[in-house]
Amino acid sequence: MMKCCKVSDLFHIYPGNGFELNALIKDRHGVNFIARGMKDNGVVAKVCPVVGFNPFPAGAITVAASGSVMESFLQKKPFYTSYHVFVLIPREEMSDAIKLFYCMCLRKNKFKYSYGRQANETLADLQIPIIEDIPSEVTSFSLRELELQLISSVSIEGLNEKAEKESDSIKLVPLSDLFILKNGLSSDKVWRFKVPQSDNWIPFIRPSYRQSTSIDSYVNKHLIPAGKSFPKGTLYVSTDGQGSHSFSYVSVSDFVPNSNVCVLIPKRKMCLREKLFYAMCITKNRFKFSYGRKPKGKRLESILLPQVMPTSFNNIDIASVLDSFAE
Repeated sequence: MMKCCKVSDLFHIYPGNGFELNALIKDRHGVNFIARGMKDNGVVAKVCPVVGFNPFPAGAITVAASGSVMESFLQKKPFYTSYHVFVLIPREEMSDAIKLFYCMCLRKNKFKYSYGRQANETLADLQIPIIEDIPSEVTSFSLRELELQLISSVSIEGLNEKAEKESDSIKLVPLSDLFILKNGLSSDKVWRFKVPQSDNWIPFIRPSYRQSTSIDSYVNKHLIPAGKSFPKGTLYVSTDGQGSHSFSYVSVSDFVPNSNVCVLIPKRKMCLREKLFYAMCITKNRFKFSYGRKPKGKRLESILLPQVMPTSFNNIDIASVLDSFAE
């Protein structure tokens, strides 16, 4: 069993800056601004330097004390923080691998907190493994060595030539040239249950930023209007939702889409690998839309996609990947 110590035994703990982003000046070449989110290493913007405040140094760990509580990240660049973000700086020199290990350990304490119970007063006393008991796989890991191994195993010149040939041959066309668009069914027109009542009941799909959470409910496929239920392996895209629009997936079962989901029927025969490739391409266009500018109608039809899938995808066993999601 690992021996443990307090967080404060290994790290100096600082309360962060407590800045409000709307009071700062954004600058894409500026200093990273860390908030309490769980994405993008906590970075929500870059801001101009604040007079009289030196940024925290690169190599420090940030910990959200509320919001996405206990989300912990190793910061690779100097940064400022919002309120309720603590900064941990090692008392002794640590490798990045060890710091990332401790980020994981801190996140494992998430279950102890909630919206009403924050980590403001208890962070320093949380128990984490002592350095001597960290697994050797962590302490001996070297990112630089891994990079060198990967570089030595790949012919960069060959890859560049292949990429150039493929980019020259790939033509971009509007989505509507490749797919027929079919809108989903309004939820007030179906009889829904939270759990399937029999084998005749199939998922009713809603927009979601994860395919695993896109099942809204279950509906009887025999009570659905003709042309509104679709088989396993069908490509579809979310057309609404502030946090869910533009995400595209290939279904892992028969389903019925709701009115904020658009089904894409290929105009030519496509294998599963191609559909997954196009799902990725469509999702990559997410930055063009927002809650007030939805990827519906002409906007969705005009998204540019490669007319053919790059040959570099040919050796990927997509079917086995998809089956793993369905298990």
